[in-house]
Amino acid sequence: MMKALSILLSVLIATPAIAQELPLESHFHGIESCYGRTYSAAHLDKHPDQQVIDIGISHFPTKQQLLGMDSPNQPYPDTPKFVAKLALFKRGQDIRWEADAFCEPDGKRIKCNLECDAGNFYLTEHKSGGLLLTGGSDLSFDSCDAGDRTLMREPDDTSFLLQSVPRSICVPPK
Repeated sequence: MMKALSILLSVLIATPAIAQELPLESHFHGIESCYGRTYSAAHLDKHPDQQVIDIGISHFPTKQQLLGMDSPNQPYPDTPKFVAKLALFKRGQDIRWEADAFCEPDGKRIKCNLECDAGNFYLTEHKSGGLLLTGGSDLSFDSCDAGDRTLMREPDDTSFLLQSVPRSICVPPK
């Protein structure tokens, strides 16, 4: 009896710890999630070296394309890995750059790697309720081809505070 109670207590104690290990669960939990930011002209005037004028990240659990998973429809956190779409517009260009990012927990943050070893970044929760996209490396949006669509992570393009945007402007991947 005492051994059974001990096992039950260890399971009950371990279960919440497992759930807490998945960072950002509230942001990517089984629903379409979109976060973005469009920078104002005033902001860009104060940051003349910033190249990104509009940036967003979205997650569509019903469109998951996870490698090695039994089902393509597993939402985060049912599996700790998920696919997100990173999209941006650069200053002076009217072309939307986008790439798939394969994301997974990395401590209290999520690490996302672009397809074809095209760079990486981290997502962390921000006190404002949004997401902070930081760190990592330069990001290539060339769809695995050689090209010149690379966001150099210069000082003014290293950190982006993204807020939740309405689902009506979320565009699921094709």
